[in-house]
Amino acid sequence: MAKFNMMELLNNSSNTDLKQKEKSVKFKTILVDINDLIPSDNNFYSIDEEGIIELKNSIEVFGIQQNLVVKKIENDKYEIIAGHRRHLALKELVEEGKDVFRYAPCKIETEEEDLRSKLLLLITNSTARQLTEWEKTQQAEKLRELLIEYKKQEKLPGRVREIVADILNVATSKVARMESISKNLSENLKEEFKGDNINISTAYEASKLPEEQQQEVYKELKGKGNITIQDVKKKSEVKKEKINEDVSNLDTNTNNETIDLDTGEIVEQKVPNYLNKKIFDLIKEFNIDEMAVFFCSRCKCEGQFCDFASDCTEENKHQLCVDWLSRLIE
Repeated sequence: MAKFNMMELLNNSSNTDLKQKEKSVKFKTILVDINDLIPSDNNFYSIDEEGIIELKNSIEVFGIQQNLVVKKIENDKYEIIAGHRRHLALKELVEEGKDVFRYAPCKIETEEEDLRSKLLLLITNSTARQLTEWEKTQQAEKLRELLIEYKKQEKLPGRVREIVADILNVATSKVARMESISKNLSENLKEEFKGDNINISTAYEASKLPEEQQQEVYKELKGKGNITIQDVKKKSEVKKEKINEDVSNLDTNTNNETIDLDTGEIVEQKVPNYLNKKIFDLIKEFNIDEMAVFFCSRCKCEGQFCDFASDCTEENKHQLCVDWLSRLIE
């Protein structure tokens, strides 16, 4: 995909909307009691205590230099879209008895502007400071969700995963691994990843395991205090060996009617029909629905075969796979 400037695209879109609606004022700013400001659930960034102290000292001397961005919600409260660190600094100043900082200057976003602002905020934060792998993974997931919504409203070139990779300046394969972690990793292992107790490679390998084996990984981690990617891969190999063993057992099952019950000798060896056919002949007999089931069972919405993992969910994965296969066959 050709590179493009996402910030420029969002700003140009904003300017176009402004002209179309012939607005002379884009937003309004009001003072809001800091106790009426609610942190957003979308704020997943860690808090640097030293940074908050520095910001608090700056605000005390120079005041708030940049408005908080908020959205009105129920009960006369406002959800913070941008400015969580400024909000924390103001709260600490008020707790120290400096009540002059009780009211924060806030830009009120409309529902229409909210999606664009969230995108701009995420893009800005992607380069503002050094992020942890957990924060990058959360950022990639939030960008994916917002871009899917944004593409419904605006003409946006490229596939969602490629745009996310472009914004974060990483390979699409890394975005795919992040998506697997967000969708498939168990909650307790996500907490360990968030706490930097496992790295992103180990988290990705664990996300490919079924829930039962992920819990085994978690127990081993808590018992030993650490776990490596090699430890997780061993569990994956055990899983594959079990599958192969099950298949082998199916292949060697015999029908009692082919055995002489007195002598125990096999009097007739029945060969399964599928062993008399070539693999490609079997595949040719698959219809698109059957092939979609086959690919989905191995892909787990990770995009191992196609480029649609960013749009793939448990609800739509089969249809997405059918559409992809249909295009390949055409």
